[in-house]
Amino acid sequence: MTSENPLCKPLKNLQAVCLKQNIPFVSFRLPFNEQIVTFIQHDSFPEKLDTIHDIDEKVGFVMAPFDENTGHATYFMKPNSIVFPDEIDSDYIQKLSKNNRFLSVEKLSEKDIESSTSTKYINNVETAKAAIAEGKFHKVVLSKIRLEKLDDDFVVEDFFLKLCDKYPHAMVYLIQLPDVGCWVGATPEPLLVIEDECVKTVSLAGTQLATGVDVDSYSWSQKEIEEQGIVTNFVEQTLRSLNIKNYDKTGPINYQAANLIHLKTAFEFPQADLRNRLGDFLKALHPTPSVGGLPKAEAREFILANEKYDRSYYTGFLGPVNINKNSYIFVNLRCLQLFDKQFALYSGAGITASSIAENEWEETDNKMMTMMNVMKS
Repeated sequence: MTSENPLCKPLKNLQAVCLKQNIPFVSFRLPFNEQIVTFIQHDSFPEKLDTIHDIDEKVGFVMAPFDENTGHATYFMKPNSIVFPDEIDSDYIQKLSKNNRFLSVEKLSEKDIESSTSTKYINNVETAKAAIAEGKFHKVVLSKIRLEKLDDDFVVEDFFLKLCDKYPHAMVYLIQLPDVGCWVGATPEPLLVIEDECVKTVSLAGTQLATGVDVDSYSWSQKEIEEQGIVTNFVEQTLRSLNIKNYDKTGPINYQAANLIHLKTAFEFPQADLRNRLGDFLKALHPTPSVGGLPKAEAREFILANEKYDRSYYTGFLGPVNINKNSYIFVNLRCLQLFDKQFALYSGAGITASSIAENEWEETDNKMMTMMNVMKS
């Protein structure tokens, strides 16, 4: 649905009221799909999950952090309403405008956020390479944060629709939850998709700036091939650890996501092999080496010790779960977090033994342009 569509006005009015009243909601549009869906939980607070294993029988929308041990919980929204743009009526919007249930929840502040510096980031890359040389881990993903001022005329509802227009291959979302805040993004990376009784996941790694030539013509350095291989091997080992042997593997192939080209390997297997183990599968996969590192525990410890900022829900995961027996759970990449007058941008790059620190800093800048290009348009 393009921003010129007349159905956009009621959608924007609905989103604006939910944002103003601090009502938990999410609007999202899946890849290769024009339909925008909005979930609203207007009569109660989203559930805080004790463990991701609790997700198997639930129906709704999940949002999980990069690491639950940093004080951020996994939340599950059970919508009272699931609405499509052509079903939104003024009476419903008027009713929501009088809902004061969530106004007492204090909104998150950016007061403790500082933008990452190139010096600090490059030092972290060199420290990571030294740790790799010592055999502590094979790969680690180092990220950064940038705080920017919002333009006075910024309207997040319009920004969301622009993202839908510009990035048809991404999962585009706008979400607001108590204790999570307001996030908007266009993520290219499915963590787990269950559709038509088939389970799909991918390994996505390696990054180049798209230059307009044919996607298949991009070639890759040894570092990027190595990085993608690490993620692919991890996914295969995870499948085997869950006794999933009957899977199809395709790739690696060149894959364009927004202004970037990646290497992608796709995996598929029958949903029957999952056997009500959605929570187990998510626990085993997250965080994948494309956002954390390998081995998982050692890379996570390095990230928490060296990044010196709170990733929060960046590189976590989110998506609709068990809707008409289908689930679409994506890694939270190419995203930003909104505050009253500023926004925080996040991006990261995979570090291996052959990484060049300055190149990794440039890669993270390129990834931020997915959001910034639309912010400036």
